[in-house]
Amino acid sequence: MQDNMIKTENLCILDKKFAVINPCKMCQPMGAVQALLGVKGAMPIIHGSQGCSTYMRFQLCRHFREPINVSSTSMSEGTVVYGGEGNLLKALSTIWKEYNPEIIGVTSSCLTETIGDDMALIIKKFKNSHPDEDLPPIVPINTPSYSGSHVDGYDKAVKSLVENLAHPEGKNKKINIIPGMISSGDVAEIKNMLDELNVGSIFLTDNSESLNAPLNDDVAFLPDEGAEVEEIRDSANSIATISLSKHADSAAMFLQKKYGIKSISGPLPVGIRNTDQFIGYITKITGTKIPKSIEKDRGIMIDAIVDAHPYNYDREVAIYGDPDVVTGMARFICELGMIPSVVCTGTQSSRFVQDMENIAEENDFSPVILAGRDLYDLHQQIKCMDLELLIGNSYGARIAKSEDIPLLRMGFPVYDRLGAQRISILGYKAGIRMVDIITNTILENYYDESGHEFTNFNEISC
Repeated sequence: MQDNMIKTENLCILDKKFAVINPCKMCQPMGAVQALLGVKGAMPIIHGSQGCSTYMRFQLCRHFREPINVSSTSMSEGTVVYGGEGNLLKALSTIWKEYNPEIIGVTSSCLTETIGDDMALIIKKFKNSHPDEDLPPIVPINTPSYSGSHVDGYDKAVKSLVENLAHPEGKNKKINIIPGMISSGDVAEIKNMLDELNVGSIFLTDNSESLNAPLNDDVAFLPDEGAEVEEIRDSANSIATISLSKHADSAAMFLQKKYGIKSISGPLPVGIRNTDQFIGYITKITGTKIPKSIEKDRGIMIDAIVDAHPYNYDREVAIYGDPDVVTGMARFICELGMIPSVVCTGTQSSRFVQDMENIAEENDFSPVILAGRDLYDLHQQIKCMDLELLIGNSYGARIAKSEDIPLLRMGFPVYDRLGAQRISILGYKAGIRMVDIITNTILENYYDESGHEFTNFNEISC
């Protein structure tokens, strides 16, 4: 049995070791850049070839539909041989003088990690060469592209930010929130929920406005919204840190170990139970009472689930994407009476496997769990099962078309539909919308115009 796949009696794919086909993950710098774009006035630099930063901008622009600036040290064949110190020093100088950023985040790439460039030492040399200048904070983030995933890159970026900036000065009565790689809409949902609870917070980091900005006459080369550098410094004074993602809690563990700030990790507040747990954390930490508005939203969501139950019950679903999103959606799908028969993530994670096994045991079903696998493996598994819904990013569109299964798009990236940055699944209000979307997808694909369910697939094709 392979470490990166859990076999069940339902497994029908053969293990392959020769290649990754249509990966279910992206490289570490992608996650690091997303974290940095949630910091006000931040400029990310990819220390590597120019193609690396171009790839980041391409993926981020077509998902968020916003202008994205990612700088590059433009490594070439010569600098690979002799090292990229000169390129990084020049890039830092140019960015500092031309853009005047509030913070610079330097992420490595597979190229610079392979040749062994010491970014922290190079950054120290740059600072020492400008002893009398008011330089912005410069944060090195080691993100080798040949290992891990974008989820790991996000985690490392947030940890590097607090390691380099957090400074204790006395308690601020706030809660640090590490959202993980969720949409701008979901960050906004969590912020609105905390406002209703009247709880002060520091988001590490906050892309709710920086990657979902209004159109105006200003041209911003740097994020003009997001977590401020002073807020990140103040994170060392908070009363607790809640990581919505179990795979992005390294910064929380650092703050707990160094400053004694209580760390709470996951799960992503998707659905009734997970959102209840998140609200429970907040009320226990702060002593605040749950307002009537949140209780009302919870009741409406339960009512929506009951209304939708006749259409959703016992339908089998496949979910793929980032590990915390998949496990969160899997539990939510179970609350709808559906069965997450296949779950897949490109991240090799024992936490993901354990969470899915717990969800399966609690709801008495036996899923196929694919961890550290790709979309080829997912497709091979789906071929031999009778599934009725696929949930994940745009890379699953070919699978959905090939197997004639509706695809509910969410996660990253979503590039073949508009509004990906506003897709929201967290909390009760977003949960209500998700119940409607999922149920209406089932109605559209498996019921006729009179509301009668198709009895076989021939009827659907007709």
